[in-house]
Amino acid sequence: MKIIHLILGKANPDRMNGVNKLVFEMVTTQHSLGYDVELWGITGDPTHNYPARDFKTVLFQSISNKLSIHAGLKKAIALLDRETTFHMHGSFIPEYYHVSRLLVKKSIAYVYTPHGALAPAAMKNGYWKKRLYLKLFEGKLIKDAACLVATGKSVYDSSIELAQPARRILVPNGQPLIEKRNISKPEGRIIFGFCGRIKLDHKGLDLLLEGFQHYRKNGGRGEVHFIGDGAEMPAFKSIAKKLNVYDHIKLYGAQFGDEKFKFLSKFDVFVHTSRNEGFPAAVLEAAAIGLPVMISRATNVWDFIERFSAGLLVDPNTPEEIGKVMLEFDRLYQAGELESMGKQGRKMITDLFDWKVICRELYQEYYKACYKGQKEEMEIA
Repeated sequence: MKIIHLILGKANPDRMNGVNKLVFEMVTTQHSLGYDVELWGITGDPTHNYPARDFKTVLFQSISNKLSIHAGLKKAIALLDRETTFHMHGSFIPEYYHVSRLLVKKSIAYVYTPHGALAPAAMKNGYWKKRLYLKLFEGKLIKDAACLVATGKSVYDSSIELAQPARRILVPNGQPLIEKRNISKPEGRIIFGFCGRIKLDHKGLDLLLEGFQHYRKNGGRGEVHFIGDGAEMPAFKSIAKKLNVYDHIKLYGAQFGDEKFKFLSKFDVFVHTSRNEGFPAAVLEAAAIGLPVMISRATNVWDFIERFSAGLLVDPNTPEEIGKVMLEFDRLYQAGELESMGKQGRKMITDLFDWKVICRELYQEYYKACYKGQKEEMEIA
């Protein structure tokens, strides 16, 4: 059986795109397990300009006319045999609908992972347009999928009301352990940190800045450091200045690979007060490096964090509550109790988020999807 992962992009791990990074790690692991796996990407620039990788990558030119797909992609699908399973990553991508029609016509099975796009909070942004698109296109794509693979509980729950998939399973993303770098930093002052795209509403960074203001007003002396960049950076800086917290934050810009982990190693607590997520890789990376995490329920990670006592929850996700939880972390920091919490995070990663275990589980789903129709036909014959 051949496995083909389809994404928008190139699965370049050195980009501020969580889905591309996760798919890269998934395909890398599947290849290491000996699976016949490829990655297909739809991109505006089909140049193979990414770090070396072990698996085959095929890139197709995106076209402006969303009523069709590139002829090269059509031809590649036409050449496939039925012992193939597609794994589509992402939602509300017009090209995927056209691909799904071709796959159904050839009786090639596919599974579908929407990541965070079908979460209730994500659906609120452009709600009526998305509902219309679901009715006309995405709903059909989902119903014809052999399985909907949800990475977070919010998407798993909402998918039934939105599209009624034939089958759905909940499989979290994986994460390898990361060794914390030995970085010197000033003692006596806690450093909270965030890593991700600078998107105010999506990532709840406006809430975080206001919460940090509450924390400082109530005696907190720590700082918040940010790894990441984005078009909303000017607005982000403006809010920080208006709240009089700009002098107590540090901005490192977008960082990747070893440089990113050097900056992460400066943090004492990782913060993710997002309003909407699928299953954020950044939170798992923080736990993998041994950082306690401070998260909103919308991250979909809290059930795991709570089970292992690896962090604290912000609930409700308001500036006042964020400030209170930051003060509690400050108290734990001063008492020297954060290290044990960080160790619990690493244990969580080892016990629950091994990519090999997750990829083997997915392989069983691919196998069932790929051979179900053929087995039925053979039995009938």
